[in-house]
Amino acid sequence: MYDKYAAAAEEYITRLKFRNLSERTLTNYERVLRLFGAFLAEQSEEDASDLYDAVELWKETLLRNGNKESTVCQYLTTLKIFFDKATKRSFPKALRFKENPVDMDEAPKVITRPYDELLTDEQVISLFRNEPPATAKNSLWARNYAILMILLNMKIRNAELLDLKLSDIDFMHHELVVANGKGRKTRTLDMDALTESAILLYLDSGTRPAYLSDDDYLFGTTAPNEKCGGARTGAKWHRGSGRWLSEVVRRMVLAVTGVDDIRTHDCRHIGSRICLNAGASAEQLQGELGHASVALVDRYAGRLLQRRRRESAQAVLAARDEAARKNMEIVRQHRLAAQSAHKKEA
Repeated sequence: MYDKYAAAAEEYITRLKFRNLSERTLTNYERVLRLFGAFLAEQSEEDASDLYDAVELWKETLLRNGNKESTVCQYLTTLKIFFDKATKRSFPKALRFKENPVDMDEAPKVITRPYDELLTDEQVISLFRNEPPATAKNSLWARNYAILMILLNMKIRNAELLDLKLSDIDFMHHELVVANGKGRKTRTLDMDALTESAILLYLDSGTRPAYLSDDDYLFGTTAPNEKCGGARTGAKWHRGSGRWLSEVVRRMVLAVTGVDDIRTHDCRHIGSRICLNAGASAEQLQGELGHASVALVDRYAGRLLQRRRRESAQAVLAARDEAARKNMEIVRQHRLAAQSAHKKEA
């Protein structure tokens, strides 16, 4: 993969030299492409075979090496522009890439803490509890709660959640199917009881319009501005935006924990850290995250913590089970009330 990338980058820079770019701009392009190329060359053949994972691993490495978030965003933007050009038909076929592996929705925002300190275990437990704060908008709480539980427990990506259809949730076998993951890969994940109960509560809330089919988006909007307000009958249900989803997560975490600037991608790091410290293997987590290389897991989940924090992670999982039990009791009561109302109507 490195040889193809290096040749494509050289072709791209050659083309840029025929444009009226400043010497500084051209130098910056060359520098970023050279940096990523050097990183790619250092990876094993297996780690470099999946460009999606290679880009993400490079991003994590840059951050851990002390680069500013703004600098990393600039590097990723430059790399994205290159791959945009290298996927077009006008680019030489032998050097052409099928897809752009750079996802700017997962570019770093403002990160002021290491990934393993984004939220404490006690704060994660408070998020598991289905207890809306006074500032929460009750009409959307069930939806937002389900979104956060999926991101924390299933550790899927922003775009993967937005692409979820109701038919991707298998309640009978307790599975969630990511049908359109990075690189168009499909993976099936075991669904924990808390996530399942949160989805059921969301469906019972009526926030998702009843006229939708199982093949419609699980979380969507009828709002033209994609702020995903309450559904309006007759308006077309469509996929929400990544910016909207990230803002939903930020506001909900802030309301419950008081911690600001937690985004969708941070949930993958938080959930991964808890799983590793609770005893999950790196190989198991690799499959859940959808990474081609286990090397990315080490950087992704943060360092393993001392024994008392590993014990704390076990307490987080116990709290998750207790929250699931309480949620399922609410679901049961909802179902009994629905059956009673149906019998009265009959």
